[in-house]
Amino acid sequence: MRKTRGLLTALLVAVLASAFLANASAAAPARAAIRVYANDVVWASFDAADFKPAPAQSLDKIYVLQGEGLMPVAEASPGDPEYNGGRWEVHMVSFTGMAPTQFTNDEDLLDHASLGHLTIGDPVRYFECPILPL
Repeated sequence: MRKTRGLLTALLVAVLASAFLANASAAAPARAAIRVYANDVVWASFDAADFKPAPAQSLDKIYVLQGEGLMPVAEASPGDPEYNGGRWEVHMVSFTGMAPTQFTNDEDLLDHASLGHLTIGDPVRYFECPILPL
């Protein structure tokens, strides 16, 4: 009985360790050095090949903030119903009525655009690459 309990405990520990390691390896690969904010969370990504413009409903917007050390902001992330799997339409953001500021979600960025604090340019690039949890 005691031996069986010990084997079950060892098996449980092995299963939990495997699950933990599988989750850890599911995190961003080392080459995913690019960081992006979406929904107030930092995600990882990497540069990918461009593609020609696609139907707007099949793309998510990603905003590149002009200013030193500022990370891009995406409008959607994995888990969002509107997330299109990492098909991006890139827009440059210029600060016009405020100092360059790090936004962490697109809602705040769009609010400031409506107030005239920044301008959002037309699409400059289209690419496909998922964003990955850190």
